[in-house]
Amino acid sequence: MNAASRLVFAGALAGSTIAAAGDGSIDATFGNGGVALSGRTDVGNRFDGGPIVQPDGKILVCSQILNDGPSGSDFFLVRFNADGTLDDTFSFDGSLAIDFDGGQDTDVCTAIALQSDGKILVAGYTSTTNSRGEDFAVARVNSDGTLDTTFGNGTGKTTIGFDLDSGSGSDEASAIVVQADGNIVVAGTAVTADGGGDFAIVRMLADGTRDSSFNLTGKVNFGFNISGGSTEGDSVYGLAVDSDGRLIVAGSAVYGGVAEFAVARLLPNGQFDANFHANGRTTIAFDPGNGTTQANAYGLLIDHAGKIVLVGEANSSTSAVANPDMAVARLMPDGSMDEGFGTQGKVLVPFDLVANGADVAIGVVEQTDRKLVLGGVAFDGDAAIAAAMRLHDDGTLDASFGSLGKQTYDFGLSSADQQMLRNVALQGTQILGGGIVYVPAGIDMFVTRLDVDLIFANGFE
Repeated sequence: MNAASRLVFAGALAGSTIAAAGDGSIDATFGNGGVALSGRTDVGNRFDGGPIVQPDGKILVCSQILNDGPSGSDFFLVRFNADGTLDDTFSFDGSLAIDFDGGQDTDVCTAIALQSDGKILVAGYTSTTNSRGEDFAVARVNSDGTLDTTFGNGTGKTTIGFDLDSGSGSDEASAIVVQADGNIVVAGTAVTADGGGDFAIVRMLADGTRDSSFNLTGKVNFGFNISGGSTEGDSVYGLAVDSDGRLIVAGSAVYGGVAEFAVARLLPNGQFDANFHANGRTTIAFDPGNGTTQANAYGLLIDHAGKIVLVGEANSSTSAVANPDMAVARLMPDGSMDEGFGTQGKVLVPFDLVANGADVAIGVVEQTDRKLVLGGVAFDGDAAIAAAMRLHDDGTLDASFGSLGKQTYDFGLSSADQQMLRNVALQGTQILGGGIVYVPAGIDMFVTRLDVDLIFANGFE
């Protein structure tokens, strides 16, 4: 995979009836000139969690903080007020560091979910102390920014290992959801004995203990075997629960130079749903015409009609020089391609700021008018430029957004031009984007807010 292959989706949807007019430009009334920063310059270069919008409009993001304590990195959770200022009612200064491994090595937060009682769940991975690699790591935080000691055996934290490589192996969580019954589902990637990767899912009860009604053990892992080979690098980036309580888990299936979007649907008991593409899972190829597909999905959305939207990157070049473009696929609820979207259910959109520049979509949200807004990165040589685009319900670019449906952003925070819009969410009907930006003294997390077109409650503009 290319340098963008670690990017991941997390989105949130909040309803509203009307928003101020706009066209995808930065809302200068938010934060400081349209950008909110955590104020730290030792944030890790992996930002995956959030923005998530609370019912009161406050905004949560998470990543890792590199220099918390004598060594290692910790989860780093930040909450902003609705206007982009730091919320000093959350852990006194708006931020919270969570240590899983005693400061020895690496703790990384990759996903956030909200419970109905206002408590906050964060997930990611932690380095183990006995050379097993990494384990899933989950913590629950009270609304005031303190750890919830009713979760995880009195600590507010828990870890889960799949250890598929003879009792070891790196297991990295990348997505978390809360079911309607309060049970918690975490999904990620577990390294297998042959060095490949499996989709890995665990379900916990509300107190953080394993739910034995889910595949008997509380855990399940599987691969896609798109080539029938023995070593395959499957990776999870997205997770959602549909209206029937079934789990949708998505990411990439990779084998022998071939990469495809991958998605599976599981029943509430953890078994494959045979009504989804016959065997519960499917892959989507983006072959540009050279017989080889190179496509990785990083974002997942279940839309208003129950259709499944996957976003990521796909090579569009038939030559030896790859040209990754933003890629979107939409599936019907039964797992078949949606023929009414793009070309046979697929859309490719290039930014190409330089020749064959990599363009990657990571986050996606659906507006109340059913338009899709995608956030991601367009690479300009060695520089990473925040980028977004908006599609109509049929997959065509919405020319009223940005420049003919696409927009890039310069937040003016670094001369290095490293500003990565990795995830998107809705705050009412305005778009929030989150990511990392290289500032003069290091790396910080940011949230920005974009104005969008006037939207009415009946779905018509």
